[in-house]
Amino acid sequence: MPDAQAAVTNRQTWAEPGYAERGDPESGCDLRQLRHHTKNVLQQMLLQIADAQGLRTSVCSSWLLADLQRRIRLSAEISDALFGLTRSPAPMSERLQALTESMIRMLADGTQTIRLEVTVAGECPEPLRQLVLRVAHEFLGNAVKHGMRTRVTGTITVHLATDIDGRTALVVTDDGWGFDGSLNAGDGLKIAGDLAASAGGTVSLHRTHVTVASLELPAPRAKRGLG
Repeated sequence: MPDAQAAVTNRQTWAEPGYAERGDPESGCDLRQLRHHTKNVLQQMLLQIADAQGLRTSVCSSWLLADLQRRIRLSAEISDALFGLTRSPAPMSERLQALTESMIRMLADGTQTIRLEVTVAGECPEPLRQLVLRVAHEFLGNAVKHGMRTRVTGTITVHLATDIDGRTALVVTDDGWGFDGSLNAGDGLKIAGDLAASAGGTVSLHRTHVTVASLELPAPRAKRGLG
């Protein structure tokens, strides 16, 4: 199947659906997103090991093992949140807060200080909640891996809003390095675009002095043509 394509105009990227346009997006997206998540964790582990190669002390070895264990545990928690709840779901505000905190702790360098602000307005429709969390996972991964790469400090904001008609928007903003000149959407943005298309929504990435990743979803009833 062809990859999604991204068109950039005035530093704005739109993720066009690939798998989603065939009407069966989640069958392809599930494994792609799990693979992408796993790759992110392993990349961070390799970076930690590379940073410690020149140090042979037992203190360094102990710290490295503890850090790798911590990241593996966080990865398992994130996978549970995305693909298999093991207990009754918490309110959406708590689930989004927990996911975003875990993503930053898992992917950020130990020397970084990344401030996180999460706000939720309105009641996200139940059929859209897992999709929103999965797209948030991709947006946060990009913000930490790319926007905050080699930065000492930075801020990531996450805002989820649902209006009275059930239309839902997720916006993730970071003040990282911003536009890198690439004309193509990465794996994370492609996955997010396919997930959005499965619910009749869209994903875009706008880069200026900050990077803004946006998800727009119609109300579930509107998608089914029931009103």
